[in-house]
Amino acid sequence: MSTDPSRTEFTVQDDPRLLAGVLAIVLFAGQRAGLSSEAQDGLAEAAVDACRETFPLANNNGNANPALKVIVSDFPDRVEVAIEHSGESLPSAGLDTFAGAAIGSQARLSEALQKNNVDRVQYEARNGVSRMTLIKYCDSRHAKF
Repeated sequence: MSTDPSRTEFTVQDDPRLLAGVLAIVLFAGQRAGLSSEAQDGLAEAAVDACRETFPLANNNGNANPALKVIVSDFPDRVEVAIEHSGESLPSAGLDTFAGAAIGSQARLSEALQKNNVDRVQYEARNGVSRMTLIKYCDSRHAKF
């Protein structure tokens, strides 16, 4: 386990073949942070699902070549995967999705996130950019709400 945080930032085009790169980078970050193999796999699966579910939102901005900016950061106590896009400002996951699903919205939360593959999902929209951050803590440590 490394004690120095690292950050990997990259852009992913709407091409399913490129999601293998997201998977590999998230797995590596999880390994560096000391997540169990099961936790690494779960977080990577959740990140790929979140990218897949976010592309339609990025497609709505009229851009012929929509892309997501993915930022993977590992820390001694957690791994964070941030997914940014411009376009429709609805979250692909997070509290708004839970609330929307409860009142009959068409929004849904991916199976990977429902299976507790992540410990926390944060969502924010600022200056036309939406960001969803998936957080997985090491050693079952969780943020206090």
